Amino acid sequence: MSESHPPLPWDTAQAADAYRDRDMRLARELIFPTVLRRLGPAEGTGQVVLDVGCGTGALAVHLAETRGCTVHGLDPSSAMLGIARADRPHLRVDYRLFDGRFLHWIADDDVDAVVCCLVYCTDPDDRRLADLTREIHRVLRPGAPYVLADLNPQATGEAFSTLRYGEPGTVYADGDTVPTTLRRLSGTTVTTACHYRSLPHYEALLTQAGFPSPDLDLPLAPQRHDSGTPEPAETRVAPYMILTTRAGKGSDR
Repeated sequence: MSESHPPLPWDTAQAADAYRDRDMRLARELIFPTVLRRLGPAEGTGQVVLDVGCGTGALAVHLAETRGCTVHGLDPSSAMLGIARADRPHLRVDYRLFDGRFLHWIADDDVDAVVCCLVYCTDPDDRRLADLTREIHRVLRPGAPYVLADLNPQATGEAFSTLRYGEPGTVYADGDTVPTTLRRLSGTTVTTACHYRSLPHYEALLTQAGFPSPDLDLPLAPQRHDSGTPEPAETRVAPYMILTTRAGKGSDR
């Protein structure tokens, strides 16, 4: 499941075009329902949710439609946002370019929830992610959820139906660049550059920003029990992990 091309950096127009055509079946089946469950009961149009690193807008629109909330979709890639505005406009979603680091236009304790989907794995800069995580903690109201979904660092090399994170048999360490192959709707594939971080590394980014230790979900696809056909890898190994934590309360801030 790979092509003989160098991995594309995530912040290029070529990567944005590839994301536009990517096969999102597994993300929609495994990430989206878990994110909704972890956000808790929908609170309607008065709730403000940030989708940090919204990319082409798939999750932002899903949140607006299923929860009836206002969603601010933020991304550092103007090419990704261009696709989001063209392909997924929505009355309760607005898209904004930002530097991937600071949320200076948002006041303290002003946001009801934050989601961040498949973002940390694309960024090689730990300092930028540390700044961003602190900013997310700052803008969340006390007790509000932060749901971080990313590629499962314990699933490198697995050939899933729509993606493969890393090469089979290769052991990755924190900071390593990981070629990640994505299947496109056309049936072809594209390889992008991701960056490996272990689960303790993710946990440290969160706790150092002031969040408590997160809960971990590793959703699996249901088995098909189709005799004669091997079960896909996602029925036994989770392609994604979802970390959920909450902003501190009172003196914890």
